[in-house]
Amino acid sequence: MGKKSVCEIEAGDHIFCKRRGGLYDHHGIYVGENMVIHLAGKAKKLQPYSCQECRNKGIINGEIAKICLDCFLGGKELRVYAYGVSYFEHKTRKNGTCCIRAARPCHEVVAAAVHLLEHGGFGNYNLLANNCEDFAVYCKTGFAESKQIIGHIKRLTFVFPVVGAVATLPLAAAYTVAKGITAYRRGHSLT
Repeated sequence: MGKKSVCEIEAGDHIFCKRRGGLYDHHGIYVGENMVIHLAGKAKKLQPYSCQECRNKGIINGEIAKICLDCFLGGKELRVYAYGVSYFEHKTRKNGTCCIRAARPCHEVVAAAVHLLEHGGFGNYNLLANNCEDFAVYCKTGFAESKQIIGHIKRLTFVFPVVGAVATLPLAAAYTVAKGITAYRRGHSLT
């Protein structure tokens, strides 16, 4: 479920792969010709891409970058984010792997990713409010959302019921406020 081989993906697909042993997933938009456009965080600055295909000279924190599929995956397994899934499927799958919203046509997704790459306007990387999943979902639907962050907050509450609930309350509030501010700056609603 969600797995495709490299030869099966199409331009406009929202792809992702596990990072740090599955601690989180990294998301991007496959734009064809073996290239991916993604929002890179501060950590990417520490891992320069040495690939000839990329010719990437380094990434500034928050920069949207176009890199080759091999560098994006970093040897990890390719997965494809699902759109238009049922509410039940959305609730039973791992957070950050699917969305209830319908996706735009693939050519519009690629156009959105390229536009943001060339003209900016998505904002600086922020783990809670403006991350790589937000970017990819925004390109696909027009709405930025990161379900894997919400999933991490929920897991903390589940693992540590009393302490987790108290500790995650400020985190959940910070997440909501940060998302609202980012959506306001982008000129879109929070939903």
